[in-house]
Amino acid sequence: MESFDIYFLGEMLPDADPAKVRAGVAKLFKVQETAVDRLFSGKPLRVKQAVDADSASRYRSAFRDAGALIQIVASGSPPPQAATPEAAPPPPVGRSTATSPESDDQAIPPLVQVEEGVSFDLAEPGAIIDHSKPAAPADINTGALEALPPNTGSLEDCRNDKPPQKIPDISHLQLVDD
Repeated sequence: MESFDIYFLGEMLPDADPAKVRAGVAKLFKVQETAVDRLFSGKPLRVKQAVDADSASRYRSAFRDAGALIQIVASGSPPPQAATPEAAPPPPVGRSTATSPESDDQAIPPLVQVEEGVSFDLAEPGAIIDHSKPAAPADINTGALEALPPNTGSLEDCRNDKPPQKIPDISHLQLVDD
């Protein structure tokens, strides 16, 4: 079974709002929004190592939902290359210099070294990543409601009476043995 490594290089989807992307990526990496700048340095950060194709697809989907792009490479391959400030002009606000990982026909910029031992994980399914104060409960007055004692109710008011249907004449039909 083929396995893949997942890298984040700080790339955003075209026309994505940088502030929203940074907030979304901060939630994915479980870091404060004030510390998210180091994730958008352009250096490849390994998000996950040796995952199957289904897991890699789920990571891609999670990052795209946040407005960010990841690079998925075969396990054991060198990390993807990122653009250096000298090699490419800075992107306009809200744009990324990278193309989507599906397009392989464009030149790859020079490699930037990956810090050893740097790795991040996504939150586990069902984990609470939003620690903001929950909304106040709705104030619903149920004081005028009452329940009937058990086995005293009836569903007669739900009954749907239909007029009987006339049965067609089938006296002309007969069974024949072969």
